[in-house]
Amino acid sequence: MPKTNAEYLHEYRNTYEGLKKYIIDKWQRMGLIETNQYTYDELFDAWLWCPDCENCGVELAPARAPRCSNARCMDHSHKTGIFRNILCNSCNVKRGHYEPDSGKTGE
Repeated sequence: MPKTNAEYLHEYRNTYEGLKKYIIDKWQRMGLIETNQYTYDELFDAWLWCPDCENCGVELAPARAPRCSNARCMDHSHKTGIFRNILCNSCNVKRGHYEPDSGKTGE
């Protein structure tokens, strides 16, 4: 029986190039932008190989792990789109609630 498109897509996303394309496309939809300091390729490699949260130091979950408190997140300004840090999901959510540019008060 021939493979379905979904099966091909799943196999492709499990390759380095497939994961890279999927993640960068997601970042672009979220508003993360390239700057003179970092290209998407550089950001992806940093995200993929960063071992620990740059805020609390917790070991980050593998890149393909389901969403959890130590999942990898690209912290960025939602106003400017500029990358700030690679954080665990827990720190990223907390920062989103308390950062001045998030539009939230943290209360």
